[in-house]
Amino acid sequence: MKANLSSNKELENYKEQDTFNFITKADAIKSFLEFSLDSLNDNKMIVLYGDWGSGKSSLMKHIEKDINKTIYFPIFFKAWEHEKDDNLPLSLCAALINELKIKSKITRDFMKIASSTLKALASGFTIKSNLPLVNIEYSVEKLIKVGEESIKHIEPETYHKSLTDFKKSFTKIENLILKQDGALKLLIFIDDLDRCEPENVLNLITAIKLFFTYGEQSVFFCALDKNAVTKAVKIKYDDVVKSEEYMEKVFDISFNMPKTYDIRGILLPHFKNFNKNFKYKDWNGVDQIKTIHSIGLIEEFFKAIQFTNPRGLKKVLNKYEIIKAYRNNTNIPNEFLTLIPDVIFANSEGKFFETIFCLYIIVLFEYHLDEFQSIENYELKIVKYLKMYEQEKQASSSDFKNRIYIPNHKYQTFNGIKELGGEQCYNKFIFLFSNGNPTTINFMVSHELNKFDIFFPDNSLSSRFCRFLIKYIQEIDVEIGNSDYVLWYLFDLANYLL
Repeated sequence: MKANLSSNKELENYKEQDTFNFITKADAIKSFLEFSLDSLNDNKMIVLYGDWGSGKSSLMKHIEKDINKTIYFPIFFKAWEHEKDDNLPLSLCAALINELKIKSKITRDFMKIASSTLKALASGFTIKSNLPLVNIEYSVEKLIKVGEESIKHIEPETYHKSLTDFKKSFTKIENLILKQDGALKLLIFIDDLDRCEPENVLNLITAIKLFFTYGEQSVFFCALDKNAVTKAVKIKYDDVVKSEEYMEKVFDISFNMPKTYDIRGILLPHFKNFNKNFKYKDWNGVDQIKTIHSIGLIEEFFKAIQFTNPRGLKKVLNKYEIIKAYRNNTNIPNEFLTLIPDVIFANSEGKFFETIFCLYIIVLFEYHLDEFQSIENYELKIVKYLKMYEQEKQASSSDFKNRIYIPNHKYQTFNGIKELGGEQCYNKFIFLFSNGNPTTINFMVSHELNKFDIFFPDNSLSSRFCRFLIKYIQEIDVEIGNSDYVLWYLFDLANYLL
């Protein structure tokens, strides 16, 4: 079986592959750029905010592809690809020169002026920012002017002359590129800043604000994760300068990535789309039938644990595809094959909740290793629960241990846990996955799972998952009755096969 792995590259067919829900947003921004030329003469710094993996690069690529080329000549600068260079702003200058088919004295002069000015900026910016904070009156305006003051101290020439020389030279480069390609303005996309070191993030943004925006025919479109800028500002200036104020001062116009994604579109290539009926008795003993849709349940699971970032989903689903490929590999040793649950394949049915547990353990292992290890260390959690019980009840914990402990937990199958019997098995099953940090141990005295939020009010991934399990506890009860999969193999699966 060939693993159906998702690519982590920017989308190529945007109309058909828009799992990020950005086409409408991209078209709106493109229209704004095309019909706002006059407004952009004085507002040249545009930022697109979005979380890591939310599709910022793909959105900008869509604009680059569809923008009216008689109005804008687009240039794409991937900052992270140049991070090993000595100076990111200078690398941006080189990227602009590379757009010219014919090099001349103008290009050589520009690079000479840029080299002198921008290297001084970077050096001075670092020196100035490392001075004792108590000796500097920090404000956002002060931060933007740090580069100006640095050049005064480092360069024999004045900052004004450096700025004037750079502006004249950069304007000539603008004219050469636009004359060559027949557009009115340059649209310079700055991508992948999120992946750069904090100091490089600030140096490049500051250099663009201080120097490049003095060009007459360039608009800069930066894609940023606010968290990356917050981290950069905090590392560089502690908490003296607020990142929000810094970004408001630097950027003239801001846009935000969509907050919702087409999760189902991402899931469909990896799972068979089918329905399954669950027959069970409700808490009052009345027969019930509930139909669950495979893709719908998996989509709900990811939403319930608040794991919806497209790039994160693709990584988890690629791991899932690897597991499916293992299962269909006739050469895989049997001791590894037994670790793989009965998951849903694209061409056949599988068990819903074994699939859910498999996906959950991948998310834990890849993104929340601390919680993975906490749940895996079941014995330590039980000891902690018992100590809490003794402190709260001031009584023997032997009876309480019988209520919560799953004997031989590393060898228990799903149906084996069910056979522990009674409502207690539900508690044992659910709290097997709890994070071990309840507000009180009373949750195990009763069997009221609907009170889980009272005892685990936190928003950890494990608590969100337990809430999802409680919602479907009756359906899980039906399905695990036919499951011989050893639950603890999930941890071995992650450790040995992922």
